Amino acid sequence: MITFNKKNITFLFSLVISIVCLWLFIRHIEWSLLKKALMEANYWFVIPTILLHLLVYLIRALRWKGLLSHIKTIPTLNLLSITCIGFMANNILPARVGEVLRPFLLYKKESVKFSTSVATVIVERIFDMLALIIFTAVTIALLPDHSGHIHNSFSQWPTQERTDFGESVILSLKKWTEVFAVVGVLMIIALFLIVTKPDFFKKILEKLIFFLSHTLKNKVFAFYDSFVHGLKILENRTETFWILGYSLLIWIVCGAEIYTLGFSFHLQLPFLGACLVAICLALAIALPQAPGFIGVFHIAVLKSMDIFGIHTPAAQSYAIVLWLVGILPITIIGFLFLWKEGITFHEVVKLEEEIVDGKLEELEGIPKDTDATEPQILRAPGDAP
Repeated sequence: MITFNKKNITFLFSLVISIVCLWLFIRHIEWSLLKKALMEANYWFVIPTILLHLLVYLIRALRWKGLLSHIKTIPTLNLLSITCIGFMANNILPARVGEVLRPFLLYKKESVKFSTSVATVIVERIFDMLALIIFTAVTIALLPDHSGHIHNSFSQWPTQERTDFGESVILSLKKWTEVFAVVGVLMIIALFLIVTKPDFFKKILEKLIFFLSHTLKNKVFAFYDSFVHGLKILENRTETFWILGYSLLIWIVCGAEIYTLGFSFHLQLPFLGACLVAICLALAIALPQAPGFIGVFHIAVLKSMDIFGIHTPAAQSYAIVLWLVGILPITIIGFLFLWKEGITFHEVVKLEEEIVDGKLEELEGIPKDTDATEPQILRAPGDAP
């Protein structure tokens, strides 16, 4: 009999979201046209798409190395191994276990304090959000006002209604360009102010959470302290520039990956269009959902391609292959690195259970000074597709 504890309720809610999105994706499938699209695709373009997708994880490892540079110099290969294992775990297990698995493995492998490792992952998410805001603002600003020239190879599908829809969406997005830009600037200023005056902002935070219990206050303050510690990298302006550059490069490569795969299905998707698809995917996969982003990923691709007049058979076949490219290679590589590190999958599953149950501090190997006040990992639009 199923018990309705926090773990099961969270998982069921995520599962419902994925099932609903999957139903929305497949309900209008014309199976004969989908089969034709898949059979006529030029799969040679899948190879560079996979290479671009894997390049994202190498860039993430290099960025993480920069974030850890003021703590310890760690070989890039070691960080790449931990990064791949973490994203593999995110693909097949609930609760985004990979986000805590990464700092845990870093502690075990490199003896970097667990709370410090968590802080760097939190800062990663901050830079992901900041880079996404900048990337979104630039992409929207450069998008053409008219998308009538954009079409697909499935000429039997009417395009006028979809083109009008795409133009209206792009015009609506352009109105928000200035907002995205302002948010990005304010976010950068806020980060530097927090690093400069951490005690001042901690006092403000203390006044804002006066109504919380003592235990919850301790958790909030622990999160803030780890957050500030992770932001110490901002004191090195050169390193900060490189980290922000890596973060922007991640989104550019994601756009290139989506653009390249379009050639497999003879889609005339412009590069800026591919960047917009990447943005939509980043926002979609931040939602609660079943492991592997199944359903949510597919419907996000379907709706974002709709803006550019790329209709059901093309978009559905493209979404399926793009999802496979994003899931299978990194999952396989993650398992290979897991084997290389001498870790069993059972240990990863056990960690996932501890995370969901809020008992991470009881895991063997966590330092004794790590307690229940360890900060939770941010769930943010940062897992590049």
